[in-house]
Amino acid sequence: MTSRRERIEPLFLRLIAARSDTNTSYELVIEEIMLNWLKSRSYFSKNLDNVGTWRVENDQHHREVVWALVKGQGSRTIVLMHHHDAVDIEDYGKLKYCALRPDELAQQLATRNLGRSAKKDLESGEWMFARGCADMKSGAAIQLALLEEFSELENFVGNILLISVPDEETISKGMLSAVDLLCDLRSRFELEYILTINSEPYFNQVKDKAIMYEGSVGKIMPVVFVKGVRSHISDPYNGINPSLILAQIQCLSELNVSLCDQVGDDATPPPVWVNLKDRKRAYDASIPDAASGYFNWLTFTRSPVQVFETMLDISQKALDDVMTRMLRSYSEFCRLNRDEEAELDFVPRVLDFKSLYQQALEKGGEHFQVLYEEYQLLLNELLARNEIVLPEATIRLIEFTADYVDLEGPAVVVAVSGPYYPHIANVLLENGDRYQLARRVNDISLQRYGVEYTSKAYFMGISDLSYASWIGNDEDVKAIRDNSPGWDTIYHIPFEGVQSLRMPVVNIGPWGKDLHKMTERVYLKDVYERVPEILAQLITDILAANN
Repeated sequence: MTSRRERIEPLFLRLIAARSDTNTSYELVIEEIMLNWLKSRSYFSKNLDNVGTWRVENDQHHREVVWALVKGQGSRTIVLMHHHDAVDIEDYGKLKYCALRPDELAQQLATRNLGRSAKKDLESGEWMFARGCADMKSGAAIQLALLEEFSELENFVGNILLISVPDEETISKGMLSAVDLLCDLRSRFELEYILTINSEPYFNQVKDKAIMYEGSVGKIMPVVFVKGVRSHISDPYNGINPSLILAQIQCLSELNVSLCDQVGDDATPPPVWVNLKDRKRAYDASIPDAASGYFNWLTFTRSPVQVFETMLDISQKALDDVMTRMLRSYSEFCRLNRDEEAELDFVPRVLDFKSLYQQALEKGGEHFQVLYEEYQLLLNELLARNEIVLPEATIRLIEFTADYVDLEGPAVVVAVSGPYYPHIANVLLENGDRYQLARRVNDISLQRYGVEYTSKAYFMGISDLSYASWIGNDEDVKAIRDNSPGWDTIYHIPFEGVQSLRMPVVNIGPWGKDLHKMTERVYLKDVYERVPEILAQLITDILAANN
């Protein structure tokens, strides 16, 4: 009888050896490897209708979701989910040639000055070093091997559906397309989805403490576009610098712990801006016309509606602060020059993108809509060629709309850009704890390995689990749609499909360290022994349960 290690190890090494840089055609290679491997298994060679691919919608690389179904008795179905893309190997520098060769890489790393933890793990022989070994080809290999194992059982009660998605490291195009796949397979095979299992690695420094996650943190990306008032730098009080307003918005939001979400003893990190810049195309001695920026805001419970309301409030306060500062500065400047103060004629305002778009419709009607659609198609082409990123496309659409209505500054426009990741947690789902996952996992782990799993409500690394269920309401969906420039054309979330899935989730994967770094590594006992055993028993127990 084939042992689990004998099943997993050759597949694991094969997956690692296949370069699968995210958002590139490299992903097609690993998809072909997975599909061929599945079709070569005894069960699927006899049931070819139970394995296949699903094209990622509007994808320039023609990537696909790989899926396979072990169909047993009844409708109850557990979904195994993982991603097969990885970040690129550029950070390996001169070691790029062996980034996908664990043995050779280990030899080379042994000659380098590594941090204390990495050096210790390398010398122990208990860890594998390679790009993608932790994130997340180990989880993929475990799930594929378990699928084969269950396919060999006779009189199997229940069903196991595996989906392997591309693009998780970018904007989750794979999982967004997989939502439609899940809905299609549910209808085609008469399935009832009862649980989704992801196998992203957990992060921990203590050997005898493991972590499982019964949810995944949410991420929303507010975009701020600021229209200023242009003037020569020698006449600053006749204009308003949009960069100053944007900077004040950043000051009021970045590292602001009042914007953290907290559940129990866990809190999200506060918002961090990842982009701020003016919209000048060239240098001149004038105040910029406009500035823009965007930031990541992580959520546990805060809704899109609440995020927008808070951002509008922050933007208004920032705008008021800058106007007050400017008036005081102007008064002081006039005093220094013994000039009489003139009235500064500015009408500041804050609005969301929905309001700006409505102004453009009222002004131009169908004419504006045609121009707007044409511009979206142009931006799609730029996105397809990786010449711009999604948030930049969002900003350009705001800028286009603002120019169309001749938006006068000072004004702040608040919008949102993809990728948007809804938060998901079993504690927020009705009957989300019906399987008592933490208890079941620890019953197995403590008995077999003497290792206790800590159950956390949220996986903090952001994951595709966000699209396995939907906790928000119709107002939240509307807020995202109405304030996402280019919705349905440059970015889309199949909310109806996500809403219909509505199942508990859990992330149980191997112990990993230094993801996306040259010292990325995974704990081999977890890969070959502990995690496969826990998942196998958990799947068996839940499919046998009555609830």
